[in-house]
Amino acid sequence: MTDSRRQLARFTAIFAGGTMLSRVFGLLRDIVIGVFIPTLSRDAFIVAFRFPNMLRDMLGEGAANAALIPVFSETHEKEDEAAFKRLLGAVMGAMLFVFSAVTLGALLLLPLLPSAMRLLQPWTGEDPARIAELAARVPLMQWTFPYLIFIGLTVFATAPLFTLRHFGTPSWSPALLNISLIGCTLGLYWVFDEPAWALVLGVWIGGVAQCALMLHKMRQVTGVLWPRWEPWHPGVKRVFWLLVPVILGQATGEVNKFVDTLFAYSLGEGVPSALFFANHLVQLPLSIFGVAVSVAALPELSRAGARNDMDGLRETLLDALRQTVFLTAPAVMGLVVLAQPLVRVLFQYREFSAEDTVMTATAVVYIAAGLLSFALVKVAVQGFYAVKNTRTPVIVATLSMLLNILLIFSLVGVLGFRGLALATTLSYTVNFLLLFGLLARRHPRLVNAEMAGALARIVLAAAVMAVVVQGLYWGVASLWGGEGLPRDVVVLAVTIPAGAICYVVLAKVLGIQELSHFLGLFGARK
Repeated sequence: MTDSRRQLARFTAIFAGGTMLSRVFGLLRDIVIGVFIPTLSRDAFIVAFRFPNMLRDMLGEGAANAALIPVFSETHEKEDEAAFKRLLGAVMGAMLFVFSAVTLGALLLLPLLPSAMRLLQPWTGEDPARIAELAARVPLMQWTFPYLIFIGLTVFATAPLFTLRHFGTPSWSPALLNISLIGCTLGLYWVFDEPAWALVLGVWIGGVAQCALMLHKMRQVTGVLWPRWEPWHPGVKRVFWLLVPVILGQATGEVNKFVDTLFAYSLGEGVPSALFFANHLVQLPLSIFGVAVSVAALPELSRAGARNDMDGLRETLLDALRQTVFLTAPAVMGLVVLAQPLVRVLFQYREFSAEDTVMTATAVVYIAAGLLSFALVKVAVQGFYAVKNTRTPVIVATLSMLLNILLIFSLVGVLGFRGLALATTLSYTVNFLLLFGLLARRHPRLVNAEMAGALARIVLAAAVMAVVVQGLYWGVASLWGGEGLPRDVVVLAVTIPAGAICYVVLAKVLGIQELSHFLGLFGARK
């Protein structure tokens, strides 16, 4: 294994391990919310929490990936430590100003949200009660929104840490928010007339804790803790020149989420919850594997770009794409085959009904079909960001947004909530194909026989694994002779380990190199 491949696999494993811990707590959080919070309150919180998270994705994670890391990497490579620290402080001050201004603007605009939902009634049907419910919960949304400031600073702190190859703390720190939400739900849901207020308190506690931890770690690693008001710093200008097209590109995705949110709430009780839980189940492998690979790859890609090493950049990008497919393909197959028993075992208790299970499992299948595209998009955009090209992903994302909105309006009337999930899957697939085609034009050897053969072997291994898992599912179900929680537990206990073992054995037999890369981290023979 080459040094770059070993390093990429190592950083991916570190970030994936910490992310897995965070996502386990996230899954526990979802279970607790589903079990103890009634559907109407759950829907209200999901809509309220969606808005600061949308802007976090747009101003926070997008900025960290696209605008901050390349500029920080270049300064760290070419200038001294004092210049690097000054840059961090100046950019931090500018970002804090942006997060605060956006939060203030949102607090003023949120009361207009019910009026926006009325515009969708020709497609979703007349339901004045849902609009009245949303209007009554505007204060809930306003109290949730300041979370953007805490999470914005948290995500900012990841950029210098990633630049200096510290991946551990950023990967597991989101667990603090999940732990806070779990604690506040279990301890306080019965205290409030509206149980969703317990979740709002959990958001504040978790957001402050996560922000404090990440700023403390940033200070340990870089020596910088406090922002500087220095908007005239040339590094700030470079960041914002990169950031503006990134915001436009990310905004296209957030417009999709905004439309999705309004449609989901308009389609009736339980739909926002079903899509929320389905998305989070799909996000589990996406965050552990897809995001881990893209996060680990960007610093290496940025360094290669700074040195104008196009061969090194291409090889790192190829490795990242192959690792993403290797790690994500079996997750797609597993989620599609096991959606029903998985949702029943995790969520179907107390406030979470059998109808909620059917709706959520259906959404899982539609969304999981696009999981590989979601993950590959995250990796593909890094190939542009590494050479400070943030405009091309913006154009592609805009086209994807327009396609997604067109598909939503076309499919929701026919498929209901399924149309929302399918529209997202189809638009992300087109997004990746366009990005990859443009990358292949810039790096002609990105498409070659070796890459095609590796991908074919990975897909074959995942497909055979899916057949084995489906066969075991049917076998256990027929032998059990009935339905219920015990049967579903046995189904998952048998099929998940068997599927994992099957995939690893097939990868070994088919000579898939990515397996050796990851086993090599644990001292396994290559």
